Amino acid sequence: MRTVLKTMISTLRLLFSRQDVTEMYPDPVAKPLLPKRARGILSLDTYKCTLCGKCVKMCPSNTISINKNNLSLKINYTYCMSCTYCSNACPEDALVFSKEFESATNDQELFIHEFNIINVRNIKKETL
Repeated sequence: MRTVLKTMISTLRLLFSRQDVTEMYPDPVAKPLLPKRARGILSLDTYKCTLCGKCVKMCPSNTISINKNNLSLKINYTYCMSCTYCSNACPEDALVFSKEFESATNDQELFIHEFNIINVRNIKKETL
């Protein structure tokens, strides 16, 4: 009974004191310290990618699709489980997980990215 009464009194003090109780997020000055092996958002280096398709074969959730006609790779981030199968399978190390992890939005279309591959080897294949 005594503990409940103390809790109620401290809650009432907090309500009537009109003090800010929450912290500002995100903190504009300090970035959080992430562990060395932390995985953020999947990123693609369009200069390294050769459209080999190994990432598509390894992805268990069909996150990645390739369009060889217009040399593009599409990533749907809503399906990504951050399992690193795609980045481990990439022979060119074009797919890596960045340290950026904040991607909250209300618009689902912002989670679908299409990358145009800018690779000299692919351009040479198209012209031959």
